[in-house]
Amino acid sequence: MYKIEDIINKVHCADCLEFMKQMQDKSVDLVLTDPPYGIGFEYFSYKDTRENLKNLINVFIPESIRIGKRVAVLCGITQISLYPEPDWIMSIVWNTTGSFGKYGYTQWMPILLYGDDIKCFGNVNGTTKSDIIKISGGGGVGFTRTEIEKEHTCPKPKTIIDKLIQRLSNEKDLILDCFSGSGSTLLSAKNGKRNFIGIEIEPKYVKIARERLKQGILL
Repeated sequence: MYKIEDIINKVHCADCLEFMKQMQDKSVDLVLTDPPYGIGFEYFSYKDTRENLKNLINVFIPESIRIGKRVAVLCGITQISLYPEPDWIMSIVWNTTGSFGKYGYTQWMPILLYGDDIKCFGNVNGTTKSDIIKISGGGGVGFTRTEIEKEHTCPKPKTIIDKLIQRLSNEKDLILDCFSGSGSTLLSAKNGKRNFIGIEIEPKYVKIARERLKQGILL
């Protein structure tokens, strides 16, 4: 088993399905992650098929629940039914259209929650203890992404990650992103005075994440 002091505040180039098996039970305060969507996005080290997503879910969700006191998974609308039944579902909503859905313009995104909510009543870390995260104008979702945000196949904007970290964790908490990509969640955690562990299988993204953390670069 890994010792937390050996893996904390680092980005690890590894297969998360194997790495997480070596982490201790309830060793992180929050697992906050944005897995692949199984819709054919182009990745360097992963084939984004529906079947591969199902295989990922079968391992990383039980492992996340085992090692995390709470788990928050960003998933697409059509992926909800693939996941184990969550304890709660939060949503990110925006007031303009950011992408086209099969039945209309997509203006929300589900967040599947497992485990206990952060302890407090009414407000948490200066924000309402709501299950809705509101952003303006799509916040870089879908086709509203900037060119620099497209350095990664499917990045989540800082506006979203900052709000989720504020809502679901406290300062000095330890946050794990097991699909850390170019490091947006890790950078938000660092800037929010949280500790972090990042796991990413693609060396190119690991290099970008490490450089961003070193220099404080925002996409």
